[in-house]
Order: sequence, then C-alpha cells, then structure tokens
Amino acid sequence: MKKKLTWSTLFLLFSLYTTQFLGLGFFMEAFIGILRQNKVPLENLGFIYMLGLFWVFRFLWAPFIDKIYFKKMGHYRGWILIFQSLMVITLFFISILHIKEHLSLIIYLVIFFAFFAASQNIALDAFAFKITFKRERSIINSVKVSGGLIGTILGGGVGLILYSKLNWNYTMMIMTIITAISLIQIFFYSEPTMKHSNFVEKIDFKQYINFWKTKKKKLWFILLLLYPATISSAFGMTTPLLVDLNWSLDKIGFTVHIVGYGIGFLASFAASFLINKFGKKNILIIAAIGQIVGILMLLVIFKHHENDFLVMFIVGFIFLFYTPSQVLMATVMMDLSSNKSPASQFAIQHSIYMFSGIFFSSMSVSMAGIIGYEKIILICAFIGLCSMYLSTKIELIIKKEKINERD
Repeated sequence: MKKKLTWSTLFLLFSLYTTQFLGLGFFMEAFIGILRQNKVPLENLGFIYMLGLFWVFRFLWAPFIDKIYFKKMGHYRGWILIFQSLMVITLFFISILHIKEHLSLIIYLVIFFAFFAASQNIALDAFAFKITFKRERSIINSVKVSGGLIGTILGGGVGLILYSKLNWNYTMMIMTIITAISLIQIFFYSEPTMKHSNFVEKIDFKQYINFWKTKKKKLWFILLLLYPATISSAFGMTTPLLVDLNWSLDKIGFTVHIVGYGIGFLASFAASFLINKFGKKNILIIAAIGQIVGILMLLVIFKHHENDFLVMFIVGFIFLFYTPSQVLMATVMMDLSSNKSPASQFAIQHSIYMFSGIFFSSMSVSMAGIIGYEKIILICAFIGLCSMYLSTKIELIIKKEKINERD
C-alpha cells in the first residue's frame, strides 16, 4: 500500500535526484574546463556532450527494470540500490586515479557513470510514481526538477571551485561521499509491496508502438516534440550570445548559474502549487506564452547588453518558465504512464522530450551562426505559438485515457 507523502520521503527523492545530477553536472560542465586545462584538444571534447544520449536512449533498457523484480529489496528500490551503489563505486575509483596519468581510464569510467546515472533515473522515476498518489505527482516532479538543478549547480559550479582550491582526488572523494549519503537513505526506506496484477510477465518493446496508437497520444507526441523547442533554444543561445556581446565568463557564470538557476529552483516549487490551484491546461498555456516572451526578450539584449541588471532580469525570466514547464510536462507524462510498466512508459515519453530539448538547443546555436540570432529567435517564437495552441488540447489528451487512475 502507498503511504501519505511525508517530508522524509520528499527529502529522500530530492537527495536521489540531486546526486543523480551531481556527478553528471560535474562531468558535463566542470570536466570540460579541467580537460582543456590539461591540454586536451577541443576536437576531442565533443564526446562529453554525448553522455546525455544515455538519457535519450534509456527507454531501450527500461523494460528490463519493469520486468525484473527483487522481492526482498523491493522492485524499483532494488534497482536504485544497485545503480546508486555502482555510481558510488565508480566515483570512488575515479577519485583514486591521477587525471594526467590515468586520463583514458577516467574517461571510460565517466562513460560507465553516465550509464549508471541514467539507469538510476529510470528506476527512480518509476519508484516516485509507485510510492505517491496521482494528486501528489506535481509535488514530486517539482522535487525532481529542483533536485536536478541543485545537482547541476553543485557539480558544474561548486565542483569546479573545489577542484581549483583542492585537487582532483579530494574533489572526487567529496562527490563520492555525497552520493553515498543518498545510498544510505534509500537503504533504510521500505518500498510498498506490489500488487500481483501489476507484475510484468515479459519484456515488452511493442508497448512503445502501441502507446502512440490513439489520436490523443499522437497529439501528445507532437506536443512533446514542439513544447521544449522555444525554451531550450532560448536556454542554448543565452551563453554564446553573451560571449559574442563581450561579456566575461565570470559574469556569464554568475548570471546563468546563480541568478538563472536560482530563480528556476524557486519556480519549480511554485509550479506544483500553481498546477494544483489553476489546472494543467491553464499553466501549460501560460508557460508557453512566457517562453515565447522570454525568447523574444533576447532581442532586447542586443541593444542593452551593457545593462547588467536588465540582462539578469531577462535570463531570470527565461528560467522562470523553463523549470515550471519541465515540472508540468513530467507530471502529465506520469499521468499517461501505466501502473504495470511506469519505468518504460515514462522513459519513452521523457526521452522524446529530452531529445527535442537537446536538438533545438543545439540547432538554434548552429543556425544562429548561419542566419543570425534575430531570425532564429523569431522562428523559435513561432514554434512556441504552435505549442501554445496544442497546449489548449491537453485536457483532451489526458482525459480518461487512464487505464490506471491512482487516487
């Protein structure tokens, strides 16, 4: 039986989502600077960004996590224990290696770590789905998004500061210890027993086709592809745009990682309250409008980039709608997932959403170099209008398509 959501459960979820992105934030942001400092050629650094592909393709092994059940440890808790342990072990081995002498081995271990973290994410999303009621999903997705932000800030920002003050070994050992704290927490948590009717009898990849068969799900598929386009493009273009306008890296770091992420962190918690009070449809439409306004505000930076407070306001405004949209979309993904295979069905939806975000953030920067920032901003704003229109159909998409209501 599910239990009432408690502060200890929320803290457990927050801790697990934070440590999931702690290492990833370090390896995808700080590690690049460290490698460059150690004279690694630019052309060899591209593989770092490929680590995110584990999140895009994690639906390929999600059915195994739905199928294989650990009776004593609990279904998804068992998988979390396994992958969290592997994350800790991998970080520990990285911490005892010397970055100059063992760089190749460290890179291989980083790849393994990214796989373990993506796999932990599959189990953790299903675990969060399983232990909470439907009405609590916006809260746990707020925890998911805010935990990811804090993990990225600690790993990408604080991790780099620690490395500059201490050294590689001490920095990685600190990250190992922090990740191990979450492992201890989940070790002492008991997962609710699964109903026999919810056991998965066989590995089912056909569900990835069957899931999209109805007209409602096809509409949802299009929304998953288009909705992240505007805000991901704005997010992706902000840093290179400020660099091109001669902003220093420390100012950009403060504006994006402190001001932007800080506002995004607070907004992720406000999102849960707003969703419950005003409904998914209204918040989805408002967030879409905010994203359109946010990306158009980048045009203002061209003429007023010397006004630091104005630029910080615009970056903050973008993040103000970046995280709530993630919370809301993840909540709808959970609403459309089944009790029987939540890991697989949430993973396939979130993989499409993440792929779209990665594609548009990358494409917008590349296209800005060809046709200019102004034109790509206007194109992405138009795509935002399309997603705003599709947002008006969200109640049709989620209406009684549930094989699995859990109130």
